[in-house]
Amino acid sequence: MKRTFSRREPTLARLLRPVETTSDTKVRTLIVDDSPFMLKILARILDETDLFDLVGTATDAYQALRHVSALSPELVLMDIHMPDLNGIQATRFMKRSERPPVVILISSDSSSMTRSLTEQAGADGFVSKGEDFRHRVIRALKKLLGAGDARSAGASGISIQSAGHGKQDHSA
Repeated sequence: MKRTFSRREPTLARLLRPVETTSDTKVRTLIVDDSPFMLKILARILDETDLFDLVGTATDAYQALRHVSALSPELVLMDIHMPDLNGIQATRFMKRSERPPVVILISSDSSSMTRSLTEQAGADGFVSKGEDFRHRVIRALKKLLGAGDARSAGASGISIQSAGHGKQDHSA
């Protein structure tokens, strides 16, 4: 006996079709760095995860502030050391907005002073540049999305601020 499928009944091919992700389900992200090389690296990292919609890039903090106002990103990955207005100062301005984005600051300086300044500015996280940078960024992003693992990150250059507590959580 041959069975026929009605249009309403799902076929195996329809059930096995991959679900398409839209930009509505991805985190709207802005990356900010005065180095075109670092912009490319960060864009590649975001592209690899397939969880982020890159809505813009900026090469200085003033441009970043304009983009935050115009594009309303949910996440900003920003270098600390830039000419004129730096990433820490820009973070303070961003966090004063009505709907501030999550801000992760990035720097090659991972001193306790730099980490303290990022926390005081209201940054939601910090990632130090250097060896294993790609993995540290991915771990920090997963931690923010609630998919981080329990490994200690204090010595590995990652800090994620606990939401609403103003303290750094060094596990990512």
